Amino acid sequence: MRAQMATVCAAAVVLSVTACGTDEATTPIDPTVRVVKEYSVPENVDYNVRWSADPGIDLLSSPAVAVRAYMESYYLAIHGHALAAGYPGFADATSQQRDRVDFDYWNGSDLERLVGTQFEHVLALAPTEDGWAATVCSGNYAVMAEKEGRFFNLTGPSPQAETVRIVAPEQTLSVSSESLAAEGAERAPSADVFAGWKIAEHEQAARDQNAYTECDSRMPDAREARPQKANLPHDAPYPTLAPFPGWPRYDEN
Repeated sequence: MRAQMATVCAAAVVLSVTACGTDEATTPIDPTVRVVKEYSVPENVDYNVRWSADPGIDLLSSPAVAVRAYMESYYLAIHGHALAAGYPGFADATSQQRDRVDFDYWNGSDLERLVGTQFEHVLALAPTEDGWAATVCSGNYAVMAEKEGRFFNLTGPSPQAETVRIVAPEQTLSVSSESLAAEGAERAPSADVFAGWKIAEHEQAARDQNAYTECDSRMPDAREARPQKANLPHDAPYPTLAPFPGWPRYDEN
């Protein structure tokens, strides 16, 4: 377990150097951005998300920010059993999806407390006629549920290859590659960072089977250092690393 935790931490240092973005926002915050001061992540969710991307993909570009916001919100809504658990603007961004998940379904049982780190990687990001299509690798093998003082892995070693198709606001089609101020020390945005982007489709299983092999190679930990199956009990959790690239404090700009 100690070796696994050390591997996760060491890899994260490399990740923070090689992924797109810097410690400072690259552009000023749009003064018209809508801040939602009352938003906070669900109380049971204590894990952070760290992003990386293939060469040539800027995590601070408009489409990448929309993809990041959606993927993080999607899992927050799943774990928090509420549509409102997603980031500000999440409900509007997903309103046109054909098969929306019933995020508000809850059987009344206690929500699991989740700790650790979720690794997300943008494998591909390509323009479409009305927006962009992304292939995202979701590695939540280092996210753990706490149960009676012990910690259990949510999944085994294999990351999920997911595809997301987003539709751009008409006025941003010509500038959708510009970088935004969408990085910082915060684990979640306090403003609507979807900025009019809509989620047209989300497939949790990529149709291209090669994506799974590619996703496996993009994770920061060697496969043998990851848990080999779900629900493994541990006395200590994986470390909750700082979010990357994270989000700025919009209400302070």
